[in-house]
Amino acid sequence: MKQHRSRARLHAVALIAACAASLWLATARAARAQADLDRVVASIDGDPITVHDLTAFAALNHVTLANPGDMNAPENKAVLKGVISERLLESEVKKYKDRIDKRQVDAYIANFEQSAGINEQQLRAQLQAQGHTYEEFRQHARLELQKMMMIQKEVRQKVYISPDEIKAYYDAHPQEFSVGKERFKLAQILIAIPPKASPAEIEAARNKAETIHKQVLGGADFGELARQYSDDDSKSQGGELGDFSRGEIIDPIQNAIDHMKVGDISAPVQTDHGFHIVKLEAHDLPGVKPLAEVSAQIQEKLVTQKAQQQFATWVESDLVKQHYIETFN
Repeated sequence: MKQHRSRARLHAVALIAACAASLWLATARAARAQADLDRVVASIDGDPITVHDLTAFAALNHVTLANPGDMNAPENKAVLKGVISERLLESEVKKYKDRIDKRQVDAYIANFEQSAGINEQQLRAQLQAQGHTYEEFRQHARLELQKMMMIQKEVRQKVYISPDEIKAYYDAHPQEFSVGKERFKLAQILIAIPPKASPAEIEAARNKAETIHKQVLGGADFGELARQYSDDDSKSQGGELGDFSRGEIIDPIQNAIDHMKVGDISAPVQTDHGFHIVKLEAHDLPGVKPLAEVSAQIQEKLVTQKAQQQFATWVESDLVKQHYIETFN
């Protein structure tokens, strides 16, 4: 009986020792793994970049790293290059923080709402549903404006597109500038009149429309006036109505825009809905648009293409030279 108990004690001791050894090995592995993640692989102006930074960047960019700690692996070198570029841009964009004011942020958000087809109340509701605040969105907008200003100053404004390049692109891509049928792009400010309106109500609406029309002619922003005064659902998009072909536009408005040039704004046009102040934003006739009409569009496209190519060069040469960068194997 005593021999049986001794064997049981020895077995228990051995089991405890084995468990302790296993726990120690697991702890050691965890510590080693953490040490690998914390290992510094590069620095920018003394600010360290760790293996953890590489894995986080790779995850955000949907890149799988087989062995994140192996800095001889080509994929790891590529990810490190991406992390360095991101850090350099973060440092550079801070220089533009004080160059963006409230008005620019407001305009950015208004344009965002217009392109998304929502108003501020709807934007706030969407942000709240996603767990974000409106102030966070404003901070994001400010950062995006800083980036845009940085890229404009450092890259885009240094890009030159010659008239020959514009002509060559136009000749090589006629399908981009072909119009199948006549199209009108319109925006409006509508001052509505109620059904069975009295003469006094109609006159009041007319006077309001004429007052707004004078403001537009005086240089006031059409979109802002639409958001402020229009009774149409398009007010949240700055009065933008979209594209229409001939036959889709009611006669009083079609008659008005037939005598307008692109960019013109009509006097108030009365319909059963009220008084419409209409802006002709574009008028495309069937056939290939003339080069003069699309030259600015082509230039913008070519500038964007060339700027994208030169952006990497600016980061990897000009920007790198402004900082002290070390890499460690």
